[in-house]
Amino acid sequence: MPDDSWHEIVYQGRDNKEMPLEPGHKFFLTDPRAPKNGRLLDIGCGVGNFLAAAQRHGFDVTGIEINRNAVEFARSHYGLKKTFVARPDEYWQEHQGETFDVVTFFEVLEHQVNPRAFLNAAKRFVAESGFIALSVPNRERWQTKFETLDYPPNHLTRWSPLALRNFLEANGFDVLAIRQEPLRVKRAAQVLGAKLHMGLVSVVAGGTPPSLADLADMQPEGLQIEMKRLETSRRHRWASRLVRAKQYAFWPAALCLLPCLRLRGYTGLYLYCFAQKKTTSKAPRRSAPVGEFHA
Repeated sequence: MPDDSWHEIVYQGRDNKEMPLEPGHKFFLTDPRAPKNGRLLDIGCGVGNFLAAAQRHGFDVTGIEINRNAVEFARSHYGLKKTFVARPDEYWQEHQGETFDVVTFFEVLEHQVNPRAFLNAAKRFVAESGFIALSVPNRERWQTKFETLDYPPNHLTRWSPLALRNFLEANGFDVLAIRQEPLRVKRAAQVLGAKLHMGLVSVVAGGTPPSLADLADMQPEGLQIEMKRLETSRRHRWASRLVRAKQYAFWPAALCLLPCLRLRGYTGLYLYCFAQKKTTSKAPRRSAPVGEFHA
């Protein structure tokens, strides 16, 4: 798992601006099973966009994040004073005994070298009969092949609905809801465009851009230089525009094919899960089927 400085360098540009809410965030905020207020801890809170939305919905929010630049943005831009640069174990050492009604970690679990240790660390913060909400990339999403981001050092595990349910229920939680993101036009256009591989992007960019694995092998000084080069390279900017143009060109086809693709069971990127901490004093609650929500 890369260290903090690696994330700060690789994710620069995403840690100093407002980011849109991800599907997992929206699923939680509209989940009829989820509480609508109380104390909430978001692990891996990024720039604080979800924390700000949860606060507007009535939650008393706290966030922890390993990217110092993202935490500074969350504090200055959103006014989120209870955001801290820390990993779960580090925050626990400073706040032992502090618990929350809900602990969330969206797009975090797949980055962990030891998912069980991470879940146990998160579970310590969950109050008696409290909840967790999370999202991960869906291993069963529609794709042409495993994508670059699905490999180390970025994603260290891959999760299907069944794998996620079994993992959580074996480690102290009752799964109340699992939802796969529906396939949307943007994602369908991306996959259709990827199927038509012509190599133009590499030609325009002057070669294949370095993968995250390549970046992981670089020393911090070299990594900073490479990221700066990619940021300022005119050829790289034109290649990025070509990728976007290619995706937009497939929107009409994606829009026409979308109903058929959904009927065939193709899903979008994200897998959302909502679960309750098991206690010895209550009987287990019935798990909801994948994709099903109950009031």
